[in-house]
Amino acid sequence: MNVERLLKDAAAAETREVTRESLPPLALPAARRRRPAGRWIVPVAAALTVIAVAAVTVALRGALRSPDVVGAHEGPPYFLATHRKGGVGVFDSWTGRMIADIGPRAGHYSALAVSGDRRTAFLADESGPCRTRIEKVGLRRDGTVASRTTLPGGFDTRVDEMAATADGGRVALVFNNLTGCRGDDVAVVDSPSGAHRGWRLPPPSASSLEYAQSPAWGADGRTLLFVTNAPESPQGEYNGIVLRELDTRRADADLAHAPAVLRSVADLSSFRPSPDGRTVTAIEEKTYVGGTFESVAIVELPLSRGDTSRTAPVREFARMTARQIAPAAPVDFRTSLDATGRHLLVSSRHDRAVFRMDDGRFHRLPDMHRSDLGLIAW
Repeated sequence: MNVERLLKDAAAAETREVTRESLPPLALPAARRRRPAGRWIVPVAAALTVIAVAAVTVALRGALRSPDVVGAHEGPPYFLATHRKGGVGVFDSWTGRMIADIGPRAGHYSALAVSGDRRTAFLADESGPCRTRIEKVGLRRDGTVASRTTLPGGFDTRVDEMAATADGGRVALVFNNLTGCRGDDVAVVDSPSGAHRGWRLPPPSASSLEYAQSPAWGADGRTLLFVTNAPESPQGEYNGIVLRELDTRRADADLAHAPAVLRSVADLSSFRPSPDGRTVTAIEEKTYVGGTFESVAIVELPLSRGDTSRTAPVREFARMTARQIAPAAPVDFRTSLDATGRHLLVSSRHDRAVFRMDDGRFHRLPDMHRSDLGLIAW
């Protein structure tokens, strides 16, 4: 409801009712009766009405429109996050109120993912140093838990990141094998059955790929994007990241065969491909020396399926700086884009603060100051 518009319409209607016939006669001194009566009353009454409406509007604007409320159609209604009690909470994405609490069945959660339709969540439950099982949680529209199951089988390694398809039918896993675990580097799990297939990178060397991260599904539900590090120069300089495109229907299991579609020297994460597959939206993070938060931005980059020797140009949509979210100055922070790539979450574990940015507008969730959150997904 637009209160300002209602007040203006009411004032205009009242002004139109003021006519010479509707005004009571004035008893003026005889010496002044040569001046036509009522000439100035209508404009003065209209002016006073406008002034009153303006004053009331300013007062109501401050009371009713601070902060600007984002409608349910403008972003995810809830998000998931691990909390200090060891479980995963479902939180209202505007107020920060906890809607549901999901406790681990065995160990602790090491990765989270939410489907694009926001009806299915996947939780990686790490029960041992090299043992992980995947839980599937069905969510209602209000974020409450409708169902909860553990997918058959498991993995003898640690899950580092996950990404779910738009309908929740498949979930991609990126593993961390740098701690002594042995297994695939990337796997795709069929949500209904738990059946999975894995891919591996070549053994690490000075000129080969060393890790996979930031998985993201294309709109077709079969193309998986993931990031690898660009090979270092002979001088040992950092050359940035390479975004690769894996057709999960291919017979081979070598991730090195996945073609590169983007190169960048920026610190990018949380990739969200456009529906037509021509561009990708991502988060660009900047930190000061020591890891203190400087700024985070939503950017767009073009994908190329031809010559990818050049770094992709970056188009910035919106940026959130440390000064804007003061006094919070997060060191241990997490960032996440929603499925559309338009809405951003920034969680500061040190300051127990969560911020969201929607098309350049940012807002601090008021109820999060009591929560110590870790991983986030929405």
